[in-house]
Amino acid sequence: MKSIYKSIIAWVMMFGFFSCGDDILDINKDPNNPGTSTPQLTLPAGQVALAVTLEADYNLMGAHLAQYWTQGPTASQFSFLEQYNITTNSYNGAWSRMYASALEDLEFVRKAAIEDGTPNYAAIAMLLQAYSFQILVDLYDQIPYTEALQGKDGLLEPKFDDGEAVYDDLIVKIDAALDLIDISSTAVTPVGDDLIYGGNMRKWISFGNTLKLKIYIRQSEARPSVAQAGIQAMYDAGATFLTPGNDALVSFTPNTNNQNPLWQILNQTTFQNIVASATSIQEFINNADDRISAYYDVSPNTNTYVGLPQGTGTTSGDQFADFSAPDGNTVINADADVILISGYESLFLQAEAAERGWGTGDPKSLYDQAVMASFSFHGLDGSALVSPGGNYEYDGELSTIYYQKWLAFNGKQGFEGWNEWRRTGVPVLSPSLQGQALPNTFPLRLIWPANETSTNPNAPELEALDAPVWWDKTF
Repeated sequence: MKSIYKSIIAWVMMFGFFSCGDDILDINKDPNNPGTSTPQLTLPAGQVALAVTLEADYNLMGAHLAQYWTQGPTASQFSFLEQYNITTNSYNGAWSRMYASALEDLEFVRKAAIEDGTPNYAAIAMLLQAYSFQILVDLYDQIPYTEALQGKDGLLEPKFDDGEAVYDDLIVKIDAALDLIDISSTAVTPVGDDLIYGGNMRKWISFGNTLKLKIYIRQSEARPSVAQAGIQAMYDAGATFLTPGNDALVSFTPNTNNQNPLWQILNQTTFQNIVASATSIQEFINNADDRISAYYDVSPNTNTYVGLPQGTGTTSGDQFADFSAPDGNTVINADADVILISGYESLFLQAEAAERGWGTGDPKSLYDQAVMASFSFHGLDGSALVSPGGNYEYDGELSTIYYQKWLAFNGKQGFEGWNEWRRTGVPVLSPSLQGQALPNTFPLRLIWPANETSTNPNAPELEALDAPVWWDKTF
């Protein structure tokens, strides 16, 4: 399995960063499966493709837009993010990896597992499909969904579904997946084939419930009555959620072709493309928050934590060594994990549900546990900060939960940090100093990629980059 895993990662990385042919970019065509495969071989391929895209594209993007990171003063690779110059060509490869690799692989697993009578494989595939489609809705709003993944049936120009309708059906998909799960001792379950939970189906149940909770919370401002009813039904049914130590993640190693995908990209450019954003680093300094040592390295020149104002880039005349960079041990490292859902994220979701009166439990207790779990994930102790009189003592305000989520997502879950900032507006950010493409405002979505709009006549008219997606009522 280790050799298969290495081959999977090598193929996905090559596909993602070096392929550009039209055939391989067809979202209703599967380049992974030559026609003879098995769920056992294809499940890890789908998991890796999802992890690679999440980490190398969306977490990297989100970390800039949520102002955890900014473009280094002596480099320009990610200047398009600081300039808000995100075009139809910026994320072609990521769109293709999500559809033609991750989702197609998972669809193969789902169908083959149902035919083979191994429903646990099908359930895992369906849960990860739901996770992937939520990512795409959160990025683009309208996406191919009901007609996607049907290229083998001749449907090569899928219609686009509204994001709200996709969200509704994701709940149905998750429930169907949970109904398939068999936790009996005689059930066929993945072990080494499942890179996330090793076939532990109880953890997959908690993953599915936590994903549902996230989907409902995400629409808290757009459809509060729908969110409330859905969450209350989950609690009434005794839903279990992910806990610290049961994070959903894909692990990588320092071995060649098995390394963290973001590390592989940045290692090719000696890491000088990214430094700490002053927006984030100042918050950790002001609050005497030890997580700063997990998220950032000290400046080589000053041996202190120093951030660069967002979007300053090459205009400052400074050097890379004048600033802190993302931590080289836990954040950008060859063996850094890619997190899908963390235990502390689960607790923050539960805390918000409880504070809104939609879920059970004590909001303060859940909030305290979430903050401390974020610290303990990095081997740190945050108990003093949430204690009475501490900088993070809970005050019963939703904005306090939002702020702590933004802090906790730094480094490891940049995409979720940007998503939650768009939903809540917390913290208050200032636009990038180089945001010429969107003066005095922010990117609030991605634009549908050219490799889709140029080949699919059913693609919608392009939206403006600062047009909010359906659940975003903050902007």
